[in-house]
Order: sequence, then C-alpha cells, then structure tokens
Amino acid sequence: MSALALKQLPSSAVIMLVSILGIVATFLVWHISMRSDIDLTALSDISWQIAEVDSRGRLVRLGSHPFALALLFGLVAAGCMTFAWGALQFFRLGAVGPNEIDERLSERLEKVGQELDDEVFSVVRLLKEHLELSGSHSESLAKVSSTLVASTPPERVRAIIQMLISENKKVQNEVRELNGRLQQSQQQIEKLRVSLSDSHKLGMLDAVTSLKNRHWLEVYLPREVTTATETNGCLSLIMADVDHFKRINDTFGHAVGDEILRRFAELLSKNIKGRDTAARYGGEEFIILLPQTRLDGAKNLGEQIRGELENKKWMHHRTGQPIGKVTASFGIAEWRQGEDCYALLDRADSKLYEAKAAGRNRIIADE
Repeated sequence: MSALALKQLPSSAVIMLVSILGIVATFLVWHISMRSDIDLTALSDISWQIAEVDSRGRLVRLGSHPFALALLFGLVAAGCMTFAWGALQFFRLGAVGPNEIDERLSERLEKVGQELDDEVFSVVRLLKEHLELSGSHSESLAKVSSTLVASTPPERVRAIIQMLISENKKVQNEVRELNGRLQQSQQQIEKLRVSLSDSHKLGMLDAVTSLKNRHWLEVYLPREVTTATETNGCLSLIMADVDHFKRINDTFGHAVGDEILRRFAELLSKNIKGRDTAARYGGEEFIILLPQTRLDGAKNLGEQIRGELENKKWMHHRTGQPIGKVTASFGIAEWRQGEDCYALLDRADSKLYEAKAAGRNRIIADE
C-alpha cells in the first residue's frame, strides 16, 4: 500500500492494519525461532525451546518453552485486542451519517458566531465608555470655562490651567487604554472571522476531490433556481456517474479508485468556467451546475467531458499496470419555469439512469 493510500485511511483503519501485521510478524518470528537448524546457543539467555543432549551428544529439542508460549500468546492477544479496538472506532466513525456531520458543523458555526457576537458586544461597550469619557471631559471643560470667565486673579488662572493639564493627561491615559483594548478586540474579531470562514469552507468541500460537496449543492442549488426564477433566466444541470466504479475498486483497490475520482474531478474543473460549478454528489456521482446555460450548451459540455475521459490512458500509479478505459455516463436537464430544485435533480438523475441502462459511456438529455 502506498504512502498516499495510508494518508487517506482513517487512523482506526491504520491501527487495524498495523495490528494484523504485528500478529503476522509474531507468528513469522515464532516459526523462524522454532526451526530445528537454529543454533540455540546463539540465542539470548531466554530459552525458547526445551532441549537436552542425548547419549551421542546431539541436541534434541523436546518442544516450546512455557515462557515462549506465554510470550506468543500475550503478543497475539495484544494484537487481537488492538485490532478489535481499531475496528470499533472504525465502525463507530463509519456510523456517523451526513446529518450528524451537518449537525456538528452547525454547532461549530453557531459557537464561532456566538463568540463573534460577544466580541462585537464588547467593542460596543468600549465605544460607549469612550463616549461617556468624552462627555465627562466636555463637562469639565464647560465648568472650567465658566470659572475662568469669572476669575481675574492670575493665581486662580494658573490653578485652572494646571487642573486642565491634569485632566487632559487623565483623559489621554484612559483613551490610550481604550484604544489598546479596541485593537485587541479587532484582532480577536479578525481571528473569529477567519475561523468562521474556514469552518464554512470545510463544510462545503469534498475531502477526496476538493470539489464542492453535497452540502454545498443543497445550499446553493435552491439559490440558483430562485435567481433563474426572478430574472427569467436559464439553468442547466449535468449529473455524471463513473461507469463500473465498483469493479475498479474491487480490482485495483480503493486508492486507485480515489485517484480516478480526483482525476475526473480535475477534468470537470478544467472544462467549466465563470459561475459554473462542479460538485461531488456522493460516491462516484458528480454534478455540474450551469447557470445561464441552455440545454444545448450543457449537452456540448457533457459530450466534451465524456470524450476526453474516454480517450485517457489509465495506469496504476504504483505498479504501472494498465487499468483500461474509464468512462462515465451523463444525464442532463434544463430548469423549467416554476420547477423547484428537487424536480430538476430528479429529471437529471432519471436521464442518467437511462444512459447507464442504454449501455453507459453516453449522454442523454431531457429534451
């Protein structure tokens, strides 16, 4: 298994794989150590076998030493327990459905949003304190002004000026402190904004292909339908499915399957432009959302992608073994006035089913 494939595996699957390798290695070492042609005197002080010398001076092995048997049992038991724990974690993570993932993402976004609201409230409070301080300083100046007008002795004027200087220094220190706190709040708000943006992007991207995911489609497809409705515009949708993908996975492994999905995603991204967006709908299914595009334009794009994919030569990235031809089927539909996004998806999916039933590696559009 390549390093790329190991990186794509969850940690629980890696633990399961390592535990199996550990058990196999334990039995292999045991078998080698029990071979009759091994010189026991070359081993460590621990006797792995029970042996004695016969009347002719030959070394006779009578069986495995109890300590060796106990060590073998302990290592195998530890490997089995590690495998069981990894399997439990793996299936527990696998049981997490899209709804639960969306709930976790929503909770994270809500938490960051709440922290952002708290920080903004703190900034508003600081600004209020700043305004109150300015108002207090204005009142002090007004009192001094009235006193200054009524005072004629130089000593009184000197005392008022000293009081103004002292009051001004106090205001400067408080304003400096408020500015520092405002800068800290501004930095914190920027960090929260970046965190909120990262969380949003994380929930909208597919981990394998880096395309937009189904969650993104569920958010933005209704918006595009609304825009088309309000502007009396056009909108087309292509649904694509890699042909015989399960057979590819079973024959060459999931690492090769994921690589094909990534390459197909790159092909989709290369052929779209402007507001067009490619998304992984699930498994080996992809969707291309084409705002301001008529059915004929969508059909031309689908045929272009289909032909490029069919003409590619695929080889195993590690062994160089030919994989054979990889093709895809396409179902295409154009949005109809008054139709919601679900009906548009259903029509494209229906045409994709027809394309696969008709022999695959073709496009069928809902004319």
